[in-house]
Amino acid sequence: MKHCLLLAAAAYAYNASTPPTKIIKSNCTLQRFPPIYANRVHFFSFVAADLYHLLGHALRYYRHLGLDLKNQGRIFVHNASGPVALEKTLVYLRRYEITYRVSNEWSSQTKREAANQFLLSLPNDAWLVYPDLDEFFAFPCEVLNIMDQGGLLSGQMVDRVAYDWHLNSLRPLPRAAKMNNRSSIDYQFPRSCRLTGGLLDTNVNKYTLVPAVDAAGKRLRYINAHSVACGTQRRNLRHVHAQRANDCHGVTIYRGPAVAHYGFTKITIPVLERKLATYKALARTSGELRHRDAVEHYRKLRDSFEYCPLTKSFQFTRKARRLLQRRRYCDPLPPHLERDYAPSRFCFEPTKAPRPRPTPRPSVMRKAKAPRVLGRPDDDDPPDD
Repeated sequence: MKHCLLLAAAAYAYNASTPPTKIIKSNCTLQRFPPIYANRVHFFSFVAADLYHLLGHALRYYRHLGLDLKNQGRIFVHNASGPVALEKTLVYLRRYEITYRVSNEWSSQTKREAANQFLLSLPNDAWLVYPDLDEFFAFPCEVLNIMDQGGLLSGQMVDRVAYDWHLNSLRPLPRAAKMNNRSSIDYQFPRSCRLTGGLLDTNVNKYTLVPAVDAAGKRLRYINAHSVACGTQRRNLRHVHAQRANDCHGVTIYRGPAVAHYGFTKITIPVLERKLATYKALARTSGELRHRDAVEHYRKLRDSFEYCPLTKSFQFTRKARRLLQRRRYCDPLPPHLERDYAPSRFCFEPTKAPRPRPTPRPSVMRKAKAPRVLGRPDDDDPPDD
């Protein structure tokens, strides 16, 4: 009995260390931070080099929000796909003049340590926006009052899926003069689904705006991608769905607009297989439960897709589509949007994906022909004027 009372008291103290969450009931979304507030907002992200087209959409999106990516942004690049993808990624980063660093390691711990190192280097009146590359944060119009009060802003992820339920290639941004509604990333992936939180039953809470210090002057740091803590005391989370702000004083958590998650594109399968291999190796060496849970999560997600030879792309399995539609995890599209898309083409007898062909090596004795110059190609994502 005494042991149960001690556990209950510890659980109460653990939950009491996190402030309550206030849901913002507003349909107003901030279009751009005013300069006086944007000067205090910093940007950090840890990206994979093979997501360079997504990087172009993301950088343009956050710069249009008014963030000073050149002077107040930093990006870590995980080099996992060779020099070609890395160079394409660096072209975008140099174009936007963002400070970057190349890393050959990737894990949740590596990301957390890099984000905390950057957060600790910021001044006391600073704020941090720390998204993954496929997460597009939105901010309510009340965010300026939240910043004045020193609050924490959070949002819940909503997955964006292609209309035909395939993992399609993400089209790059055209020149500014050729931009239209069909060029945007939200047009390419119009369906809004709760795949991560519904079908996969994983944590969908994300802090979208984090202050550098709390009201008592203690520094904030990330425990994981979904929770923060104040001070230096180490605190482990007891629930995988928890979103905490442990030991933070004078801080209120506000629930803002949903976070658009563009995590289901053509590059999803290679990224999933790479993450699955990473966490399998970590689970074998460490044996920790969190690594085994990560393996099960990525394996379950990988099993939701199958290769379709008809379209030469991966598609959601029939079981996954039925679950998403029966349980109403996906919001129906308005009729005027339905008419803009071609009918879906599915493979009802999917096959295994073909193995990628190895790149042929040029002969040493044979001199390669010089490529024909067809004129300078248009830049697929130039900076805005």
